Amino acid sequence: MGKLKAAAAAVTPAGWAGLAEATGKTASEMDPQDVANSLNALGKLKAAAAAVSPAGWAGLAQAVERAAHEMNPQAVGNTLNALSKLEAAGAAVSPSGWAGLAEAVERTANEMNEQNVANLLNALSKLKAVAAAVTPAGWAAMAEATGRRAPEMNPQDVANTFNALPKLKAAAAAVSWPGWAGLAEAVERTASEMDPQNVSNSLNALGKLKAAAAAVTPLGWAGLARAAERTASEMKPQEVAMTLSAIGVLPAAAAELSPVARKHLEAAAEREGPNMTSRGREMTLRGCERLNLRIPNANMDSDFFQ
Repeated sequence: MGKLKAAAAAVTPAGWAGLAEATGKTASEMDPQDVANSLNALGKLKAAAAAVSPAGWAGLAQAVERAAHEMNPQAVGNTLNALSKLEAAGAAVSPSGWAGLAEAVERTANEMNEQNVANLLNALSKLKAVAAAVTPAGWAAMAEATGRRAPEMNPQDVANTFNALPKLKAAAAAVSWPGWAGLAEAVERTASEMDPQNVSNSLNALGKLKAAAAAVTPLGWAGLARAAERTASEMKPQEVAMTLSAIGVLPAAAAELSPVARKHLEAAAEREGPNMTSRGREMTLRGCERLNLRIPNANMDSDFFQ
């Protein structure tokens, strides 16, 4: 990744313009993997994406529609993940294009690995047009794939999956009890390796997904409490707010907070409070109140902490 960034930094505006033009011109000849790879690259290279013309986006959107029925699971995931980041590309996709991608989700769900599942759910949670086109059978297939692949998920996969499901009601409704149990076990297994964002996203989702929270064991809650303690010093403002708000509505998690964990969370709220949005400050205040934590005394531009 470091070499890629260095190479990208050396490309001139004229170079990006040339690459963007070539991408648009060759879109009609791309095979499914080419389409997915091109969009995936554009989602990571802002300078290249900025150089793509409306006609170029239209060509890529047409290529997506043409190739969707032949895409493999990774290509489907990469395409949707890229479209969730590329507003101009998404705007060029037609309703039939979104329908084709939704059909591809259903068709490939049984072949997806754990990363495909997590990335795809994450992308669908951001793309209302394609999520709306997924059929009940498609959501059932994704839910089954989620439960089946949960035992193999890494911390990022677990967090992405949990973060997506509260936003995808049809997907969450299709998850079976064994599926929730599998995800709960994945939380317990990976909590010790989660980074601050993983911890906050997982707890935030569990605060919204009653079926998932009900499946978490005492060991799982203890693992998440320790993870919050371990990562509190590195949490960003939104992560602090989400973590405190979530634990405040998850009694089983709150019960596992050690005195040290409580001190670390208080320190995180004090440290990051001035950098929070008004919504983040409100979430932090409510969480602190529910958990009987010290209310931050930091100098903040808000009445929430007065």
